[in-house]
Amino acid sequence: MTNTKDEHAPDAAEQLRELEGNPSDEDIDTEQLPVWWSDAIEEFQEHDLPAYRPPRFADDVLTPPVVDRLQSEYGAEIRFMGVGVEYRDSWGVYVGDEQIFTVDREREPAGYTRYQVTSDAFEQKVRNHFTETGDEPT
Repeated sequence: MTNTKDEHAPDAAEQLRELEGNPSDEDIDTEQLPVWWSDAIEEFQEHDLPAYRPPRFADDVLTPPVVDRLQSEYGAEIRFMGVGVEYRDSWGVYVGDEQIFTVDREREPAGYTRYQVTSDAFEQKVRNHFTETGDEPT
């Protein structure tokens, strides 16, 4: 199987390590990054926000590729969202408009969000939801 630019590639961890020491996005070659990552960098730059760092799970796996893969597989929108939350409150994980579970999160000093669930546990909870609702992968 050949990885496309948006699939989770083994070098994503290496890209992440390289970015950890880079306090800005200005010197990053966005052509080498997945589309979701380069789009986020551009959006952050357009709004004069601090450098974008992708969120990750408790096991350091980047969140967007896992969510993107599950969305494609099930043909559904999956989001992390805080509604009426305050600092340190849990966020909901939503499929469409339905909250299926909550997850604790924290903002790391390096500027990214870490969700306090492993990528495997997250994926299993999402798959369990679709199994319980009778939805099959597309």
